[in-house]
Amino acid sequence: MSSERAQLFIGTAIEEGWTAFRRAPWTFVGFVLLTGVLSQLLAVLPLPGVGSLLSALVNLWGAVGLIRGSWIALNGEAPRFQDFIQLNWPAIWRLFSSQIVLTLLLVPIVFGLIFASLTAADAWGLFTPIANLALTVDPTDPRITEAFSDVGPRLLQQVTTNPFAVAIVVFTALGGLYIQVNQSFLGFIALLDGRGPLATIRHGLMVVQGQWWQVFGLLTLQALILLLGVLACFVGLVAAAPVCLCITGAAYRQLFSADDQTGLLKDR
Repeated sequence: MSSERAQLFIGTAIEEGWTAFRRAPWTFVGFVLLTGVLSQLLAVLPLPGVGSLLSALVNLWGAVGLIRGSWIALNGEAPRFQDFIQLNWPAIWRLFSSQIVLTLLLVPIVFGLIFASLTAADAWGLFTPIANLALTVDPTDPRITEAFSDVGPRLLQQVTTNPFAVAIVVFTALGGLYIQVNQSFLGFIALLDGRGPLATIRHGLMVVQGQWWQVFGLLTLQALILLLGVLACFVGLVAAAPVCLCITGAAYRQLFSADDQTGLLKDR
């Protein structure tokens, strides 16, 4: 299927994603619970930096496992638990490198816009003490929360009452939304297409921009599904998350390719 001629059918993606999830619902939910609990336990280890690093690694492993499981289900088979837990270092690296490159591309832009908005609102006098405190004490120090609670409302008021600062904030939010939609399939491209990080980001941008509003509509519906999961308490959320991932996978197959070009499933 040619990417240039591809078209996203939202209803079909939702139907196919839901059908894929139903092929192994408890396996999906069980793996989400496993990775979520393990990630949280590692994050609170009393070792500075180590816990966060291990937690991030578990999240990457979990993302690879869920994409692998969803792809198997979208191929018409019921994924087994061992399909999710298989450790695939090359796949983890492809996902991590794509995410980190995208972050490195965006961070200077975001910080530049924050600098511009604070300058326009003449709000450095309020922001600088908070920034200095955050850089010099432990992130869990209650003084940071107290400082934000005290200065935050005044900082927000000063920014929102300046039209230039508001324009910059709105521009940043719209730009962030645009990029988020264009990079909705970053994980699937990285794991199944096999491009380098920059090529993965560029490929997502090129394909999705022609279907931007359709993909935005799909993300909006997925957000509603996640909201329903939240309203149904924790159990609903751990089911809603893999359902949305399966829907994303179904949409990816419409817009990009239904082929496993990296051998993600080769050891199955």
